[in-house]
Amino acid sequence: MRDMKYLEEKRLKVLEEIKPICEAFAITDYDYEINDDIYTEVLRLNNTKINCSINSISAVIDEVIGYLFINYYCENRSLGAFETQVKNRITSTWMKGGGVNENIRRP
Repeated sequence: MRDMKYLEEKRLKVLEEIKPICEAFAITDYDYEINDDIYTEVLRLNNTKINCSINSISAVIDEVIGYLFINYYCENRSLGAFETQVKNRITSTWMKGGGVNENIRRP
């Protein structure tokens, strides 16, 4: 079983680190959710859930940047011939629907 005290401290640190980024892009609905019953750590940005289990804080920040890239930069721009592959790689850990295991997109 994982150390819940460590995970709670990690959650607070993650939220502290991503807060200025989220504020800069007017994202007010975000959280770093920890579920010890099913052993998951999930970054939630608006309606998007991103599996971040066992990620470092730096890796969680990278996921925020990936979310911003997909939802802001790519909104009206083409990435050229490799657009599908790039978007699929960035969103590979994004969770679809309400489930956990079967809905995690893996590369």
